[in-house]
Amino acid sequence: MSGVITWNMDCDDPDPAGRDPEYISLRAVSGVCFTNRDLHFRDGRRRVDLVIHYQSHYRTTTTLAEAERERNRAIFRELMEEEGIQVETRLHLILDGTGSSYDNYLMLHASWDLLTKYADFLKMRMPLRTDASEIKYVEAKMARLLPKICQIDTSILPPKPHFVSTAFSKQKENLFKIPHDESQFFSPLQRSRLLWEALNRIQSTDPHHDQLSMGSLLANKTYLAVYPLHDGSCEDDVRPTKDHQTSRAALFDQWGRFRKFYKLQPIDHIKNYFGERMGFYFGWMEFYTLMLLPAAVVGLLCLLFGAFSMGSSVSVHEVCHSDSTVGDTVMCPICNKRCSFWRLRDGCVNTKLAYLMDNPSTFAFAMFMALWSSFFIVLWKRRQTLLSWSFDTFDVTEHEEPVRPELMRKIKPEKWRENPITGIREPYVPGGIRALYGFLSSVAVVFMVLLVLAATTALVVYRIVLNVAIEASASPVGTGNFSSMISSPAFQPFAVRNSGLIVAFSASILNLIVILALSNVYYFLAKWLTERGKCKIFHVTRSVHKLCMVRLHAVEMPRTQTEYQDSLTFKYFAFDFVNSYTSLFYVAFFKGRVPPALPGAQGHLGLPVDRVQCVKGSCLLELTIQLMVLFLGTTTVTFVKEIIYPSVLRYFRREKRRRLSMLKSVETRWKRDNDLLPFPPMGLFKEYSRMVKQFGFITMFVAAFPLAPLFALITNLIEIRLSAYKYLTLYRRPIPLWSRNIGAWDDILSNLSRVAIITNAFVIAFSTDLVPELVYLLAFSEDGSLHGYNNWRLSDFAVTDYAKSAMPATVVSSFNSSELPDSCWYREFRTGPEESIPYTLSTVFWHVLAARLILVIVLEHFIIVLTKIVAVLLPEVPTALRIKILRENYRAREALYGSEETGRGNLCTSRSSSENPLS
Repeated sequence: MSGVITWNMDCDDPDPAGRDPEYISLRAVSGVCFTNRDLHFRDGRRRVDLVIHYQSHYRTTTTLAEAERERNRAIFRELMEEEGIQVETRLHLILDGTGSSYDNYLMLHASWDLLTKYADFLKMRMPLRTDASEIKYVEAKMARLLPKICQIDTSILPPKPHFVSTAFSKQKENLFKIPHDESQFFSPLQRSRLLWEALNRIQSTDPHHDQLSMGSLLANKTYLAVYPLHDGSCEDDVRPTKDHQTSRAALFDQWGRFRKFYKLQPIDHIKNYFGERMGFYFGWMEFYTLMLLPAAVVGLLCLLFGAFSMGSSVSVHEVCHSDSTVGDTVMCPICNKRCSFWRLRDGCVNTKLAYLMDNPSTFAFAMFMALWSSFFIVLWKRRQTLLSWSFDTFDVTEHEEPVRPELMRKIKPEKWRENPITGIREPYVPGGIRALYGFLSSVAVVFMVLLVLAATTALVVYRIVLNVAIEASASPVGTGNFSSMISSPAFQPFAVRNSGLIVAFSASILNLIVILALSNVYYFLAKWLTERGKCKIFHVTRSVHKLCMVRLHAVEMPRTQTEYQDSLTFKYFAFDFVNSYTSLFYVAFFKGRVPPALPGAQGHLGLPVDRVQCVKGSCLLELTIQLMVLFLGTTTVTFVKEIIYPSVLRYFRREKRRRLSMLKSVETRWKRDNDLLPFPPMGLFKEYSRMVKQFGFITMFVAAFPLAPLFALITNLIEIRLSAYKYLTLYRRPIPLWSRNIGAWDDILSNLSRVAIITNAFVIAFSTDLVPELVYLLAFSEDGSLHGYNNWRLSDFAVTDYAKSAMPATVVSSFNSSELPDSCWYREFRTGPEESIPYTLSTVFWHVLAARLILVIVLEHFIIVLTKIVAVLLPEVPTALRIKILRENYRAREALYGSEETGRGNLCTSRSSSENPLS
């Protein structure tokens, strides 16, 4: 018989008078016994700041490993209590048929002395005893531009005032806005962060347990998880009310429901519940999504223009209409020997599809997106500054961030040195060692980049082989010259008639699979490069331990957590950039161009060069297919991994819990939170990577896929609500992480914006027909129109110049079986066979090339200059905000200096600059 017995009497005890005035029970509503007292110790006053979970087994015999874990837990508990952490234990007995096991939950509460000690050490900004600032709610400024229906319901999530704040000082705590109940001074999020900092800095002084730390205990499964509690339920049957509600339920109502996708996000409340890092991420997501609105509209108009103007296009008419002689032009085979000659009219479908993307509006849209990406960076920096000020992280410098606990444990105290800025002794890593490890990391990154280039080359070979195999299916079966030739294209196999599209789609799907596989491989390699050793990744979750069994020591040994995240980010994205965009660069700028493809030419390893030409039409069409598959494919895979998979896991975990239950359901907050999924390792790293990759897709190659901004807008609206639902309902509440901005992703976005200017200029100049059409109109057209452009764009090739091994085996149906065309045509500017030096690049080629390069230079400089002007007109720190910041700093100084003048600052002696506040 199996079941769960919970040793907790809070659910059955009546509310003790005066002990918990906010006692409520939701048993009648949800059928689950849960009270607000689950967030407190048994006395109803001390709040549970963190929960540590582990399992213990009671058997007749105990293994040495279990005994060692039990000793380590006892020692670490003593160390916690010595540090000022108050501990209370709750047990849940599990009878699973193999013996008695207990789910142990250590409730941790940080004392006032511990909170003030670490708030001083971290220089946490706290409100002073001054009047509240008159700054309005930060979302209100953006809400002015949107209808009222898009604004947050302030009756559920009321605005919070912004107070004048400064770095907390324990010696001058009387200057801060400390309420009568000291426990209310630090918010639950701040309490969890300070307690987590304290736990990471606890280390045994016993030489036999010198490696006893929170990280090592999590790594060897002595402790299974550490997490702060959600502050209540957010199930559908528990509605927040104006009289009593939890932050979780209020956020779920206004932020986590998909039907409210049109509303702005409560960024301040997200930050107050999950931490600054989560606040910056969703603040960036909201800003990015709003900026996609004009881009989506312009992209849709561009596509509609192409669709409606197709009927009046001279190029499409010449190729597709039967009354045009241009469509009868005999084109050279697109592969050697096995492919047949074809009429230009046979590429009519591809020509029409290409015109949708390559039309007069394409130039305007590409330039709009290049400007959009530049303006996005300028405007985001202003928005980020406002968020940083709202989150009280604007004035925090790098040296105020504490040293990583992993670095403090790795480097012995005798090797510490005094920080020249703060004067505090801290771990020191010689520059030579940093440079050596940095070089080794660079070598590994270069190796992975070369691996990606090798995979791209393999995909090129795949395109060649597949296309030749498809065309081979149309080879004549009988003997003789052309007695068995295909009588009509209508009778050709479907694969042969659409070989170009089939190869493009299949290669794009295969490329997507390779990208996803290599991204996962390199993610772990980048972590190994940032952290070194014999693989021992530890995290506050159990799932990470399953991925790696050994602890990693820092290779580059970054000083702070921000440096660690930035180092990992740059290494990962350096690879991810090459991995995600190499195939797009190849199709956009190199396919069919390097080396120049002559009919019948042979490439390296005996592969035909002409086999890598674009399909019967523009290269922009194949770029569109590649971009569409990568963009939509990654979105679909992400949805499955981030939403469907966690939901299925949660379902099975709940079913397992129900099967074990034999008594009435007595579930506490900590038990329900422990049944949730662990917060993903590295937090928001992969979310940032995915969104920044999307930013690159819609800015660098958007000319090939005008609907990309619209699809990005739709997927982002879904992503925001699904992520909110995921973090509020599927995952445990994460340890709040400090941040002053979005970190290294800021520089990556800026660099992507600069690359987008260059790529858009090159796509317009080299991947579209804009420049050749302009050259034709200005220098070669007889009537000032594009009539005759298709013929002018082609060069002829004498069939007799084909090598015997490359001679086409079939011809088009309009020829007699005994006829062979004297010449065929291909898309290139070359001299004809009758010239003294045949098939060389013609004068027209050099004219067009010069025009293309001029266009690239002009467009680049125009956009860069315009961006610089906008950056000057819209500085990173708005003038109004700069005044408010200076005013706050002035009021903070006045409060501090005033306290010294009146003697309030003489309660204790100022700390020496060389003294460590933790000592």
